[in-house]
Amino acid sequence: MGAKLNSWLSPRFLMALIVASAGALVAGQLVGDVERILVVLVSMLGALFIAADPHDPVSEPAETRPATGIDPGAITSHPQLQSFIDASTDAILIVDTARVTAANHAARQLLGANIVGQNVRMAFRHAGAIERLSDPDAQHTGHPIRLTGIGQQNQMWDMRIQSIGPAQKMVHLADRSGAQAAEKMRVDFVANASHELLTPLAAVKGFIETLDDPDAGDDPETRRRFLGIMAKETDRMQALVRDLMSLSRIEAEKYDPPQTPVDFSYIVIDTVDQLRNGQKERGNDITLDITADMPPVMGDAGQLRQLASNIITNAMKYGRAGTPIAVKLSPSRSGAMLNLAVADNGDGISPEHLPRLTERFYRVDSGRSRSIGGTGLGLSLVKHIVDRHRGHLEIRSTVGKGTTVSVLLPVAPADAVT
Repeated sequence: MGAKLNSWLSPRFLMALIVASAGALVAGQLVGDVERILVVLVSMLGALFIAADPHDPVSEPAETRPATGIDPGAITSHPQLQSFIDASTDAILIVDTARVTAANHAARQLLGANIVGQNVRMAFRHAGAIERLSDPDAQHTGHPIRLTGIGQQNQMWDMRIQSIGPAQKMVHLADRSGAQAAEKMRVDFVANASHELLTPLAAVKGFIETLDDPDAGDDPETRRRFLGIMAKETDRMQALVRDLMSLSRIEAEKYDPPQTPVDFSYIVIDTVDQLRNGQKERGNDITLDITADMPPVMGDAGQLRQLASNIITNAMKYGRAGTPIAVKLSPSRSGAMLNLAVADNGDGISPEHLPRLTERFYRVDSGRSRSIGGTGLGLSLVKHIVDRHRGHLEIRSTVGKGTTVSVLLPVAPADAVT
């Protein structure tokens, strides 16, 4: 027992503990997640080497001990190094004198299965990375270097380089393509929203200027027609602003799932009744099939009403005139969810468009969507509402036959229903 305790309290183990603790302490002071990971990684490698060293420094003669207490280069040859770096989902490489000596699974997937042993010029094939990794006198601080084109042409990476010994470097590559795509979506969203608002605004302004002309403004028929178009365009702007506000509110609440039991069957029935009474041309084409005694769902009644209205209205717009719009609400096979399915008989949607239908302002046929009054945000709102309610949205379509939109929503727990 005493020998075992002594081994745990040996200078070797205490040194490893100090190195690991120091790394954790420094990492805790850093702001970025990647910087913390890199510092912890280096400190743990050092601690691992010290703890696994079979030669206790106390038992060695003083003149044989290294002046620094640890050979940094030995870290890269430690038998546990490969399994340690393979645990990271980011690409990690060890470079020694401009040659790759170790790479984890993520790095080999990115740069090639045979990069170990290659010169950095062959391994990276990227001028920015090669310039920094082939310079033996470069000072590396671990700050991110933004690189584009490693792997695929449009992929964006943050490369961090940390010196771990003479001519030895640890390279960390973090994929930032997702952040770039999100930023592009934000920029596109602002541009599209501006365009969608400016188009009707320009039309309204033009008609106002025309009506201001005595020759046109004094003609009752021209005045009536122009005022009708202006009213239609302002309604379109109002609908767009309303949808934008709804989308912003739902996004702000997406991490806050609803906690109130809601009678979804009543919402569907009431929505169908309103559309039947308010849409004379297509209202009578709606057929409704609801299983009796539907359990409530945990939801936001206003958002669920908006969801049902958007899905059914879309089917009315894009289905062929005079064809049925089938609305069905039933329990799922397991009974744990309610399934709202709305099917139209229309032209259908090609398979390549289906994955993008819930993107903001995405339209399969821009001209037709605008002519029938769509804002381009209907299905995007539906997707956000479904996500907030922890449900599932599925869109199936057959060209020439029609489209079915299905929404699955979780049933409220028994103890939540009073």
